[in-house]
Amino acid sequence: MIAAAIEIDSPNAPLSSRFGKAKYYAFFDGEKLDIQQNPHKDGQKVMVWLYEKGVSFLLMKEHGRKPCALKGTENITLCYPITKTPTLQELVRIYYRIREIS
Repeated sequence: MIAAAIEIDSPNAPLSSRFGKAKYYAFFDGEKLDIQQNPHKDGQKVMVWLYEKGVSFLLMKEHGRKPCALKGTENITLCYPITKTPTLQELVRIYYRIREIS
């Protein structure tokens, strides 16, 4: 499953530049896009939450040192967008690229 931080509850939402404090997270399992409110405001708790949800890839617009350091604590690969203004559509594109490579 791949996830991304977003600021609005919309399938056309742009990616958020915030990690732990993002308002929502989008989850895509290859079939269904599910948007959930972020229950945490702490990066470490968010990373554990994502891991518990089965996320193996996290699409990030940008990040500071903290998410990169947290990445080492869970088996979640950080992915970066290939467009200048990434949206959830990018999440879907990256998901299918990862599947082709795997």
